[in-house]
Amino acid sequence: MRKGLVFGIILLAFILRTYDVYTYPPGFTPDEASFGYDAYSILKTGKDQWGRSFPLVLESFGDYKPPLYAYILAPSVAAFGLNKFAVRFPNALLGTLAVLATYLMVKELFRNNRNWPLAGKERILAETASTLLAVSSWHVMLSRGGFEANLPTLLIPLAIYLFLKGLKKPRILILSAFVFGLNLFSYHSARVVTPLILLFLVFAFWKFVKRLDKKQLAISLLIFTSFFVLMANTFLRGAGARVQDISVLSGALEEAAPHRLALINKGLSPNMARLVHNKYQIAAKRFISNYSQYFSLKFLFLDGPAEATYGMIPGRGVLYWFELPFLIGFVILFLKSKKKRLLFLIIAWLLISPIPAALTMGRGYAANRAATMIPAIQVVLALGAVSLHTFTRRVLRPKLISYATAEYVFLSLIFFVFFIRDYFANPPLISAKAMLSGNLEAAQWLKENASKTRPVIISRKLSEPHIYIAFALKWEPADYQKETEDWTRYRQEGLLFLDQLGEYSLGNYTFSDIDMESRQSESVLLVGRPDEFPKDIGALVIKTFYYPNREPAIFIVDPGLEVYAKTN
Repeated sequence: MRKGLVFGIILLAFILRTYDVYTYPPGFTPDEASFGYDAYSILKTGKDQWGRSFPLVLESFGDYKPPLYAYILAPSVAAFGLNKFAVRFPNALLGTLAVLATYLMVKELFRNNRNWPLAGKERILAETASTLLAVSSWHVMLSRGGFEANLPTLLIPLAIYLFLKGLKKPRILILSAFVFGLNLFSYHSARVVTPLILLFLVFAFWKFVKRLDKKQLAISLLIFTSFFVLMANTFLRGAGARVQDISVLSGALEEAAPHRLALINKGLSPNMARLVHNKYQIAAKRFISNYSQYFSLKFLFLDGPAEATYGMIPGRGVLYWFELPFLIGFVILFLKSKKKRLLFLIIAWLLISPIPAALTMGRGYAANRAATMIPAIQVVLALGAVSLHTFTRRVLRPKLISYATAEYVFLSLIFFVFFIRDYFANPPLISAKAMLSGNLEAAQWLKENASKTRPVIISRKLSEPHIYIAFALKWEPADYQKETEDWTRYRQEGLLFLDQLGEYSLGNYTFSDIDMESRQSESVLLVGRPDEFPKDIGALVIKTFYYPNREPAIFIVDPGLEVYAKTN
């Protein structure tokens, strides 16, 4: 029965993450296309889209992504071809495996943990945690796109599970070190979180670690250190500049300057004014504000993420309302427990996870940047849920407990059904726009309908439009890499992203601003947003791509039709 239950949980997780993954979330982001094309390029040439052999960092559009997801995609692209399904299915599968890894981790973590309120309940804790993760709206949404932010939700629980097994069988500790090391190349946030989690893990189990075979321990340490050194080296290849651009220190000096000047004008010495108002004070203020967001009711239960990239639905908390009592139950459990070592470990994991998000600037409430906390918060919820259930069994009659449990499960299902409705049956327009619905479809239309020699002008407002062309047309990587030699101008001009260049080209495709007056030619096609064209453009629009609500997303315009009409 127990094995059947675990299989059912894994099956549910798989269905929720793979059902019509081609369609939902609507759209296809440039990051997804870039990971797919890098995988395609590495498969065919052993080089990424910028011509670097088996890179440890992907320059992409100038954002310098960790490369692990591209390498994971390579077998999928080889099997299914370069398409949307090949990019998304591996992440959906990894998201499913994250549920299994969480089950194994929780079961091993609380095994033989005596003299505490939940002694002997490690199996039901594991089943509860994995079930909550399986139906987690946060994790489901993050698992259904080609989103590298989801990788740590598998790798961290798996690495911890292998670490715990390695305390009994030291050879397995080597596998744990390898998985922890891989996680350093999964997502930006994981680079900060992974070493800290490992340190807390070693501290929590130090009395077992110090008994290990020194040779096995040294090999494990060497493996992780090697990964860490390689990761640190990527900061010299552009990744460090990207971190600096988005850090809380960016622009902090300029923000502090007016306040400092005001104090000086009031008679305070420059040194004292600098002590009161400086970039570090501004950065600390930003960090505290950012960090607190991820433990707020607004993020957890009310509004959730601030933006719909990474397949998220703004306006929906990342947790369900029925999980709120579980948090209260965890607090009670923590206060009642005399042995808090394992609880401190989970809390440390939870508290560490938002640090990378808090260190960066942006709109805030970035569910993707705090994704490493997803498994930890499910464990917290499971501990609270089982603790509450254990308590109620002591104070209520069995029949009353059965009724109350049935009603609570029914209420929980209602919240879950609401999520399914919002995500699959009635996806909000904001999600389609944020995921750039129409961009890939326009590129695929051009592949089928535009001449290979006819000039095509694509608006830079479509966000990194070149990658959609490369992806849809399966552009020969060797030829693409030759084009990128010219694109390096964006770095020389001090720009952050490639599409900030005024104009750049890929074969007969040019990426620039739309200018109708200078494009009055029979030979050119224009591709852009509706607001980039005159309101009376209708007769020249040869193809329109729509958002799910039938609002126009992209026009393909043939200015030559007007020239033809004037000459006939």
